[in-house]
Amino acid sequence: MNQPKKHLWPRHNLKNPHQLKDKRLRIRQMFSDIAESYDLLNHLLSLNLDRLWRRRAVQLAHVGPGQSILDLCCGTGDLALTFAHAQPDLNEILGVDFAQPMLHLAQKKTDKFIRQHPPKHHNFVIPKWLCQDAEQLQLGPNRFDCVTCAFGVRNLQNLSVGLKNIFHVLKPNGRLVILEFALPQNPLLAWSYAFYFRLVLPVIGSIIAHNSKGAYHYLPASVAAFDSAEQIVKSLKNTGFTSIRVEKFTGGTVLAFVGHKP
Repeated sequence: MNQPKKHLWPRHNLKNPHQLKDKRLRIRQMFSDIAESYDLLNHLLSLNLDRLWRRRAVQLAHVGPGQSILDLCCGTGDLALTFAHAQPDLNEILGVDFAQPMLHLAQKKTDKFIRQHPPKHHNFVIPKWLCQDAEQLQLGPNRFDCVTCAFGVRNLQNLSVGLKNIFHVLKPNGRLVILEFALPQNPLLAWSYAFYFRLVLPVIGSIIAHNSKGAYHYLPASVAAFDSAEQIVKSLKNTGFTSIRVEKFTGGTVLAFVGHKP
């Protein structure tokens, strides 16, 4: 008889989920559980703004023909496929995630992409997918011109290790683009955001995803407890990144961090 899955995010674990020693395992199981409803909820709960955030991330990456991209914590592949649409003559797009069900959906999207853009008619780069942990990358040094990570660094067990791995796989003069949620500074927006993010979003997400193990309670709790923009910039500098800048999206509810490897 199958044993019921444990509740991944009971209330006491949400006080600071980043301190949990088994955070990595909980995150992998969480994304595996919600994979089928992940895209629908991304679009619904962000009011479709997630598409705009990804397009802006592509613009910030400034990639050109013949270059290679690693999309880390790629999920179901939306950002990697946005790159493929925007810059079809890239040399390589590799999406990496440690939740296999998410990559299964990314491959289904890729198959649809290929049907829409047959290689014999168009020289489109086709994204490839790899199941690996961002903190245990085995991709070789100086391989990619750009590494992106959309809403993934917050989920790492050890941010410092993840950033060091990114720095390792980037080519000299390579660029890093991170998207991450943040708490807005404007008081009125902060109140409205807190009401939606902490009360409305978890209810809607849990109902649509049929997830009672706390996945959409983890999201606001993990954002509230995560490093500030200043702390993230400091971590990037400590890793070796230079020319770091931060751009605000949607009233500061999403931040883009851009850094360079010398």
